[in-house]
Amino acid sequence: MEMSDGKRCGTLPCVSVVMPVRNGAATIARTLRSLVPDLGLIWEILVLDDGSTDQTPAIASRMAQLYGLPLEVIPVCAGSAGGARNAGLAQATGEFIFLLDADDEVVAGGLSLLHEALCRDKRAGLSIGANIRRTQGRPDKLKVPVGYGDNPTENAHNYLRNGIWPIAMGSALVVSARLGSLRFPEAIGLDEDTCFWAALLARERVATIASPVLLYHHDETRMADRFLRAPRRTLLAISREFNRLAAFGIDGATLQWRKAWIALRIARQLLISRRYAEAAYILRVARAHPAFRQGWKVFQYRLRIGTGLAWKNWRSGISAESQPHGGPRTLILTYDPAWPPVSGADLRNWGNAKAAAQSGPVLLVSVRPQEVSAPPPEAAVTIASLERAGEGRMPSLARRRTRIEPRISAVALQRLLDMAGTFRPDAMVVEGIPLFRLIPPLRRLARLLVLDMHNVESELVSQQDERATPMMQLTRLLRNDAARIRRLEGKAATMVDRVWVCSEDDRERLLAFARPGAVDIVPNGIPRCDEMPTGLAPLPPLDGGCPTLLFVGHLGYWPNVEAAQCLAQSILPRIRNRFPRTELILAGRYPKPAVRALAELPGVQLVEAPQDLAALYRRSQLCVAPIRAGGGTRIKIMEAMAWGLAVVATPLAVEGLGLANGIDVSLADTDEGLAKLACDLCADPARLERQRRFAHAFVRLQFGPRAIHGAVRRGLNITEDGRP
Repeated sequence: MEMSDGKRCGTLPCVSVVMPVRNGAATIARTLRSLVPDLGLIWEILVLDDGSTDQTPAIASRMAQLYGLPLEVIPVCAGSAGGARNAGLAQATGEFIFLLDADDEVVAGGLSLLHEALCRDKRAGLSIGANIRRTQGRPDKLKVPVGYGDNPTENAHNYLRNGIWPIAMGSALVVSARLGSLRFPEAIGLDEDTCFWAALLARERVATIASPVLLYHHDETRMADRFLRAPRRTLLAISREFNRLAAFGIDGATLQWRKAWIALRIARQLLISRRYAEAAYILRVARAHPAFRQGWKVFQYRLRIGTGLAWKNWRSGISAESQPHGGPRTLILTYDPAWPPVSGADLRNWGNAKAAAQSGPVLLVSVRPQEVSAPPPEAAVTIASLERAGEGRMPSLARRRTRIEPRISAVALQRLLDMAGTFRPDAMVVEGIPLFRLIPPLRRLARLLVLDMHNVESELVSQQDERATPMMQLTRLLRNDAARIRRLEGKAATMVDRVWVCSEDDRERLLAFARPGAVDIVPNGIPRCDEMPTGLAPLPPLDGGCPTLLFVGHLGYWPNVEAAQCLAQSILPRIRNRFPRTELILAGRYPKPAVRALAELPGVQLVEAPQDLAALYRRSQLCVAPIRAGGGTRIKIMEAMAWGLAVVATPLAVEGLGLANGIDVSLADTDEGLAKLACDLCADPARLERQRRFAHAFVRLQFGPRAIHGAVRRGLNITEDGRP
């Protein structure tokens, strides 16, 4: 079909993006941002909101306003992804349909590649590009659309028999006129997309692209839940939908094979969940097909079912004592007191405690004595400490410790066990590898034991060793601390139920020793968010283009000490060559002597242990962060952006935050490059204003209190109705 108006040749916006969503506040901003590079092609974005109870509609609307997206949020009561997509198809008016899920990302230019493929082959009814499948705990997998031929019926058969990779939503573009009355099944929440694509493939020619067009975030937990929700009814409903594909010329043998294969997948998930009787029932469907009857998987599953049923019967008399509680109870164990929060670790621990307290009582316990007697403002959070001020030296839990492990007394452990026995938590969260010695005794008490890794400590230690003097490097080589810490991380990952990290980058680092699927991303949140203006406050005017630079951080922490020295001794003089009255403020606790000495340099001001950070942010225009070591994600970057400062930084400083260079932040690796970027921003106020506006909106959406609460709730396995 050729189009007379030229839209198929890419001269006008012509694509309708159809996006179903329910409670997608954590991901929809990222998904919508990924469409911006292809905005010239997009005629409309239809967000079908199927009863969200979070901030999904508001976030989508704010993203549309921020990036100029032609977006409309349409409330629907579909009850399924298929039903929501059908509602979008009924309202779409573009020449092409792009079906996209609200938790995936379009590769920059991917939509254009799909459109160009259909322009080249005007006989094709759909174009399919490669996708990158990202699964938690596994390496990324590139899935290239190969195996398609000129015969549509054979393509559909191969697709249903897994001879062709599954088509991910967001990796295909469809010519609207070719759809006709074709719609998604609405009675099933599993394989409804397979039915849709198989029916379309059975009658349309396909254009394929080897380049990736989509980053597909595969959530195995959510997928498993679809298999486990009423498995018998699910299998019966899927079988009925497959039967309807016979009307598209797909033979019965292929449909029967697909039904048996789906039954095998459901049986596998039931086995993982130890629902052996249901697995035995579902497995009968797979065994009924000759292709699976004598297969190794069926034999293995039957053996596991028999063994599991015998074990379950033997254990039938054993039951755990139930524990009444008013909402899930969480014990969070830290080394330093988290209240009042001052530096990065305190801010993260306190933010996690506040988020958990929205679901149930929290006991926030520190090893070191609590210095402030005033109770925290959160009524659901109780603070306690294991050591007492003025206590004498007591026997230690461990004689030989790595350099990151503090000394913890046996008395402190006994107090912790007593507190846990009294509080009876549903979940325990332990702050990092430095507290490794407390994990084994807690393992016996915890229903859910979580290790919260602010940083991958072995990576940090390796970075520190690389910067040490030759003599110190030799000493540390003999101690072999980095290898010992890496072994501790591996042991800890096997002892706990879940591991929390700050970013996707840290999650990838843990894959060498953590169990697949056991790592949750619980990002650092914006600190002191309730003290900030709700909107974007205006910047103080530049003094003849001369900015005030601000760097906030723990000034005794060695990566921050190095950054402060770079700023004061190298970057600031370069900026002052162009803007002579530029000032630099270094603010933070416990400044090292090397940092104190920087205050003697021209234009440098040191604010030790600032009581009012808000005043410092209000008088500054730029945050420059030449961070070249460290782990986790930098709270100082998020806080600066949330206050409305433009940020110039090294790539490592913004690692894991998902910021876009040139849009949300300006990045460079060298001191010269950082100084030039800062000068360029000050010389172009419109660009500076645009960058800080984009960054402010992005961090508020991704790292605000609501996002952190959702991440903590998921990391503690708390359902939406507040049950653990």
